[in-house]
Amino acid sequence: RVAKLLAGRADVHANDGGENAPTPIGLAWALLDTGATDTRAELVVNGWSPATHALFPAAARARAVELLLASHLLARSCQESSGQGTALLDVWVAHVMPRALHR
Repeated sequence: RVAKLLAGRADVHANDGGENAPTPIGLAWALLDTGATDTRAELVVNGWSPATHALFPAAARARAVELLLASHLLARSCQESSGQGTALLDVWVAHVMPRALHR
């Protein structure tokens, strides 16, 4: 159910009450901070990755495609000049995209 809600644009920062009301992401972090292993909570707190791509809203997934296209253009240029295109793609996907894509 959590995966379906996330894919359906559930707002992990929403709360149903006042300023101090818990949010889904706050509850998930609190659960994980206890040392519990909960796949549902991990889905809520994990950022973008190829494995979580389908759990992001359509706009974020579309942005991911744009970023990947840009990275392939950069990698092609890098590959031609230094032979490091694959390394650039690896770093881009692992470090740039998770910071650029949000729910």
